[in-house]
Amino acid sequence: MASSTSKLAFRIVLAALILLALFYVGRPLYWKISATVHDIRHNKQTIMLEAQRSVGWFNDESDSGIHENRDWKWEFLEENFRV
Repeated sequence: MASSTSKLAFRIVLAALILLALFYVGRPLYWKISATVHDIRHNKQTIMLEAQRSVGWFNDESDSGIHENRDWKWEFLEENFRV
């Protein structure tokens, strides 16, 4: 019958081998899954931008959002209502 120290040593060696195997198998799988998720997110964003451009609805990064004509409300009112 084996002694308790040899049983403990066997369990420690077995646990270390299992952790080592998980590391060598899991690490490449993690990087592959991570790269796949990144590609899916990038493709989804690309598809959304292409769809927005196809219907003429997209955000132009060069547009600051400030209109050059600041009196557009008054022009609209003058054109459509009698003031």
